[in-house]
Amino acid sequence: GTPIENTLLDVWSQMNFLNRGLLGSYGYFEKTFIRPIEKAADPRQTAELRRILDPFILRRTKRQVAKELPPKVEKVHFCEMTPEQAEIYEKVKSQYRNEILDHINQVGMSRSRLKIFNGLMHLRQLALNPVLKDVDYEGTSGKDDEIRYMLQRALEGKHKVLLFSQFVSYLAVFEKMLQALG
Repeated sequence: GTPIENTLLDVWSQMNFLNRGLLGSYGYFEKTFIRPIEKAADPRQTAELRRILDPFILRRTKRQVAKELPPKVEKVHFCEMTPEQAEIYEKVKSQYRNEILDHINQVGMSRSRLKIFNGLMHLRQLALNPVLKDVDYEGTSGKDDEIRYMLQRALEGKHKVLLFSQFVSYLAVFEKMLQALG
């Protein structure tokens, strides 16, 4: 049930876990498949890799599996930043706004996209927990407090929990917190 996406390195990693050695060492796989396929679009190597992997891959489209899936359930849970977190967020947001506007005036909108993206990514991390951008931050995070409360309720009810984040460093924050809670 694991989708294969992104790069051939994902394929090697997953297959190395499932059937160690099938695709050789990482160095061999990179030389034999990754470089020829991703860099040169070599159809022979693509066909060879497909021949090796076909017995292990079931390819079904979303349309094919949609009838087997339960209805999608989404629950949005809003939480407020702590006052100290909100203060940092607003300060950084103002700083980025000024820098981005100056940058747009100097080089134009199309050449400012990376700066805008970086600013948004920085703000997303601050909204999670300022420690993601400042290791010396000692305050709390509204989201951390809320997730801690939700985790404790779920665990008290003997539920299993799977926690995802785009930022591995944010998961490390919860690893420390959960270890402290035993």
